[in-house]
Amino acid sequence: MMSDTEGIRTKIKQIIANVAGLDAGKIADASSFRDDLKLDSLSLLEIGVDVDMAFQLQLPDETYKEIATLPDMVQLVERRLSEVRQPQAVAG
Repeated sequence: MMSDTEGIRTKIKQIIANVAGLDAGKIADASSFRDDLKLDSLSLLEIGVDVDMAFQLQLPDETYKEIATLPDMVQLVERRLSEVRQPQAVAG
């Protein structure tokens, strides 16, 4: 069974592959966006926007400027998803 982290990582790899024209299977789990994948600022912004839409994170674009690696992006998505889920607890 796939963990949430694996599912998030796989989805992000697909987004990177679509934006950058890369093979998702060749993107390493620890890839650096600039050093390993040779992505420019525009591609990184597009990836950030696509990740935001895919996971419905509703984060400002600036949030993605600090993200340098695939693990960083996965952590950001996991953290934001847990924040979004928290307030939905029903008092009763």
